[in-house]
Amino acid sequence: MARLTTPFAKAKHNVEPTKDDKDNAQKAHLEVRTHLERDPTLQSYGIDTVLIGSYKRNVSIRRVKDVDVLSKLPYLLGNCDPRTLLQQFGRVLATAYGPQRVELQDRSLKVDFPTLDLTVDVVPARPSLARPNSGYIEIPDKNGGWQETNPEKLTELTSQMNKHYGGEYVPLVKLIRQTRRNNLDKRPGGFFFEILTYHAAMSGLGADSDESLFVSALESIARQLHDVVVLGAPVPDPTRPGECIAIRTTAAQMTAAERTFRELAAKARQATKNTACEAALAYQQILGRNDDGETVFEMPAACNSDGTEKQLIDPKRGALNVPSGTKRFA
Repeated sequence: MARLTTPFAKAKHNVEPTKDDKDNAQKAHLEVRTHLERDPTLQSYGIDTVLIGSYKRNVSIRRVKDVDVLSKLPYLLGNCDPRTLLQQFGRVLATAYGPQRVELQDRSLKVDFPTLDLTVDVVPARPSLARPNSGYIEIPDKNGGWQETNPEKLTELTSQMNKHYGGEYVPLVKLIRQTRRNNLDKRPGGFFFEILTYHAAMSGLGADSDESLFVSALESIARQLHDVVVLGAPVPDPTRPGECIAIRTTAAQMTAAERTFRELAAKARQATKNTACEAALAYQQILGRNDDGETVFEMPAACNSDGTEKQLIDPKRGALNVPSGTKRFA
């Protein structure tokens, strides 16, 4: 299935964040980190702020609108109210940026950078009390308690999987995220589909070309969504063995995601049996446009925009009319 190599390479480029986005994300993160780590109270908790999320794992797609940072507090032990802790972070950030740019959320503080057109989500974290010395952490949850997680482990697993697939896993995650963005509403979000892609890669994907990798990933994701919706199967958390992924989504949203990806997977599989031009049109429809309005999957030069092949005129000897030349002589 080694075809459409150039269009797939261009598609991977077209979902890549711009240099300005990457520079702005780094600038905003470092600025927030500096303000937090200067605060005496947070210093007493051993604050260490690091990048996490899709930007850290290099799976963000154009455009980068938010950056996630984790403020690890290794000395924050015992009974601590997460809401009080969030308010402490809020005071530090409001002093630095003004209260109008800082928003208190269920589990984080959102800092607005209007000139950079992005926000930074700051998540405080303490060591897991249930499993000390495990590397697991706890972050505030939406109900005012603590939720166990392990975001830095996912960064490690992503790097390992990318190496296993010869550097093609991370670009694949971006194409899947773009597919989700083009075909679904806000939820289920990109993180959930990244986890589904990880499980797809763990089970083994056709990796002889970008096309086979993409199509087999769509099919695996469709099967996993079927198991979630029809069988009620949980999605394992690869960062915490024995635990499952919890996401905020409704049954209707999950059902719509299952139906949509089942149809997309079937469309992509059919594309592998069609001509290259017909296949290119199908992938173009699946991937849509990036946030800059650019078509992600471009048609090959030999194809018309409707997925048909361009007809090349072959002048016959003795013909009265022949196509015009390029007016280049060499």
